[in-house]
Amino acid sequence: MARPFKIAIRADGSKLIGLGHVMRCGALANALAEIGAGIAWLTTTPQHLPAGLSHAVEPVQLDNDEQLADALTARNIHHLVADWHRTDPQRVHSLRANGVHVSLVGNFLQDAVPDLHIRQGFLPGMSPSGAPTLSGPKYLLLPASCEALPPRPVAATARRVLLSLGGTDSPLLARIRDRLAQGFPAIEVDGRGPVGNGPIPPLTEAMRRADIGILAGGTSLHEAAATGLPSLCLPIAANQFERAGHFESAGLGISLDPADPGFDQQFDTALARLVSDQAGRQDMARTGQALVDGGGARRVATHLAALITAGT
Repeated sequence: MARPFKIAIRADGSKLIGLGHVMRCGALANALAEIGAGIAWLTTTPQHLPAGLSHAVEPVQLDNDEQLADALTARNIHHLVADWHRTDPQRVHSLRANGVHVSLVGNFLQDAVPDLHIRQGFLPGMSPSGAPTLSGPKYLLLPASCEALPPRPVAATARRVLLSLGGTDSPLLARIRDRLAQGFPAIEVDGRGPVGNGPIPPLTEAMRRADIGILAGGTSLHEAAATGLPSLCLPIAANQFERAGHFESAGLGISLDPADPGFDQQFDTALARLVSDQAGRQDMARTGQALVDGGGARRVATHLAALITAGT
């Protein structure tokens, strides 16, 4: 079936950089497909793509970003949504100079100046590049399974924990498993390890089954808010601490620094508090679901479609 407009997505995922880039771009790709787009997904990691991608998404393997411009030209695509782990400002400048409309996803542009900045965070804000910006909870890129969820039922005592550190192979995983086994033997743990090859399912259903999340400071926090999952946030990268702080200050959970010398005791104390504090978990769940409605991917897709059909 012919598609009325085309767009490219550039995103990778791996045990090293995590899965946040590909999972949020997968949500956007499916939302774009729903409104008629044909999507070329340009990636150096085709073995790490989200499960459930629309048939309108064509995976295209790149060896590196030197092949990006030619891949766009070969497909006559003039709109690119890029969610790089590290953005090359010169590449963005070159693409734009050659007539490609570039939208950048994420909060760290490394001085790149896009045509549109799609920020991802709990607080709205302007782009440091000065570009037009979509930001705040209403534009968080989440799978359709996160939209219009019913209020979370909250158990008197938490029994199930979801442990996921973004698909990375962080040594913190083993450390947390040990803390749970030693201090919380009655807790049922759904532990997600480093990403393997093959389609990657979203965490939505696992989050809905869990009573508490133990999560890194990446985009899984957005999904936790939408599903109303009270969580312990453990940032594992420098760029996650800002989001973790916003998560805690918004009343969505508790953030701890794994590098703190007192982390083990802090972790045990915080988790014990969450396990027994039904009222606190209820407040976190209500706050998260009120803040994040899960419709961000649809809103961003609609905005991009309007730009493309207007010839911007």
